[in-house]
Parts: sequence; structure tokens; C-alpha cells
Amino acid sequence: MKAIKILRNMMSVDHGILYNPEDYAIAGGELLVLSMFVSWIITYFFNPAFIESNPLKDRAGFNNLCVGWDTFPAKYFAAPMFSLIIFFEARFMQLDWWRAALDTTLTSRQRKAVLVSNVFSAISWFGSIGIFSIDAMVWPLGHTASFVQLVVFGYIAFVANFIETDPRYHPRGSWIFVGVFGVVSMDFGACAMIQMVAYDPATKTRGPVPVLLLQISDYGYFLCMGVQGMFRPAAPSLQASYRIVSDDDYKLPDDRAQVSSALGRSEPPAGLSEKSNYVLGCCCSSGSKLP
Repeated sequence: MKAIKILRNMMSVDHGILYNPEDYAIAGGELLVLSMFVSWIITYFFNPAFIESNPLKDRAGFNNLCVGWDTFPAKYFAAPMFSLIIFFEARFMQLDWWRAALDTTLTSRQRKAVLVSNVFSAISWFGSIGIFSIDAMVWPLGHTASFVQLVVFGYIAFVANFIETDPRYHPRGSWIFVGVFGVVSMDFGACAMIQMVAYDPATKTRGPVPVLLLQISDYGYFLCMGVQGMFRPAAPSLQASYRIVSDDDYKLPDDRAQVSSALGRSEPPAGLSEKSNYVLGCCCSSGSKLP
């Protein structure tokens, strides 16, 4: 699993590391599938009645795949796992932006598009914790909205990958997939919210969206999520090297000598503090060259 590889690298004491931003997105997807699978098993054995009847099923007409997350003790497993998923996805957004900022072949508009889409996608992932903090039994609309906004912004971030890469690196059929993925994502988001808002709890009357249409878009979205890695454009990695440097509240031994030797100067650069602390300095560059 990519998640295990990333966590192993995070604990490495090597002085350099190669970051593939897409590994973080893949790791988040792997953990999402794992959390759903395990949560459904837990819910099946401990809360089978919730699978038969719950507020989301009343409104949608079927069980969304996220229903397995909505009860205890499944939440005890799923919520911490989801926190790790948010970390991986947010880290992917950060590394993807660093890569765009370092890529001299991109225009300022392309960089701005990547920055805006990644910032909003990261905020969206942080907001998705409402899936667990908003009880589906208490406020089904808010619970569902926490997931639907993730669907919309996640798709926008996926499209941004095509904006920042040369068309020669777009896999065959990828733009067809972008279209299908977009239709499915927007249809699912719109239909789900319509059903949540239009439901009449007094008469238990559902909204106007046919159950089959919502079910197809719902399961279709998760299917697209599962195969999106096959259509994501190829892109370079980031290589980082680490060294101990000074900062404002701690001074390394012989700091002046070290800096002067490294930079070929008799004096340290202006602005170097007389006090410093042990920190990790990171210098990134593209890990593979664009032709």
C-alpha cells in the first residue's frame, strides 16, 4: 500500500527523499476503501437494524456506501482513519502546488489555477470531517452536505491536474473520463441534495429524483474514484534534501564557519541570527526532467 510506503519514508533518517505527490492521493484512496470495507463489516455485526432503516435510506431510497460510517462502534475505527486520509489528501495538494511553483514551463495562469483549486480542495477535505461530527440521525442534510461538497471540489482538483500538465502526458481516453466523471459527480451532488431538502419527514415522502438515477450516480461516483488514477496525467516528482540549519532561538556550534565554508564567503549572509535551533531545512527541485 502507498500509505505504508509514505509512513515508512516519513520515519526515515535519510538526508534526502523523493516525493511523488500522486502517491499521497493514491494512499488516501486506498485508506478510504479500507475504512469503508471495515466499517461496513462492523456495522453489519453490531448494528444490522441501521442498515435496514436509517434517515439516509429514507431520503435516498437505498443505502449509500457511507452508511457504514454512521454508527458506533464503526465510527471508532472510521473517524481516526479518515483523519489520516485528510492528511494524505492535504499533503498531496501541498506537494502538487510546490511542483507547479517549481515548473518553469507553466504560465502564471496555470499556476494560479492549480493554487486556487488545491486550496479549496484542501479546505473541502478539512470540512468533510462533518461526515463524522454531524450525526446522520440528528441532521441528515448537514451530514450529507459534508460529503457532497467533497465530491464537487474533489472533481475540480482532479481537473486541475490536466491544466498543469502538457497534453502529451494525458493518458489515452482521459478527457472522455473527465467528462464522464464530471457528469456523474455533479449529478450525484445535485440529486443527493435535492432529495435531502425535498424529503417530508411527516409523511416520509421522498423528493422528485428517481431512486435508480440517484443510485446509479452514487455508485458511479465511487467507481470513477476507483479508476481515476488510471487517467491522471503523468507528472514529475519532487526531490528534497535535508540538513540541520540555524534559526532564531538556537545557534549551531561554529555556525559562522559552517555557513562561510558552504557559501564560500568570509561572513555569513545578512540576516542570519546569532541564535539558532535545530530545524530541518528543505530544498526541493523537480525529481524528473520534463523534455
